Amino acid sequence: GNQSDSMRVHEPEVCYATQGFDVSDSVTGTLLTQYGELGVKRLIAVQGNRNEPITYWVVVGDKATVTGLQQKFAQLRYGLTGKVPDGFLVRVSSIDRDRQAAYQLQEEFIKSMLGAMSEKDRARISGRFGA
Repeated sequence: GNQSDSMRVHEPEVCYATQGFDVSDSVTGTLLTQYGELGVKRLIAVQGNRNEPITYWVVVGDKATVTGLQQKFAQLRYGLTGKVPDGFLVRVSSIDRDRQAAYQLQEEFIKSMLGAMSEKDRARISGRFGA
């Protein structure tokens, strides 16, 4: 029930940086799935020889979000109805120096994962498409 700023999801840009990674190339985009477009954020985390391309999104209630502003609007939308939404972060990453190949593999994994889920579980992890 606590959706204060102290209980916000910890986005990879912050978590990786606090663990000593150099974080760069953070961009928002969309991933076209068989169910519709999924807003995602992509970035690179590097520490020594470890090069980790990351794809992630945050689900607030039934809405997938990628920016803090989108998350706040989703919370406000629920707040106006008196509901406190669940929220969580979905992160997919791999260790790969070829970021385009890594993002392609991550996209294939996400599509396969969504395809293997029931509609209810899929809506939980990706939000409701078109919502």
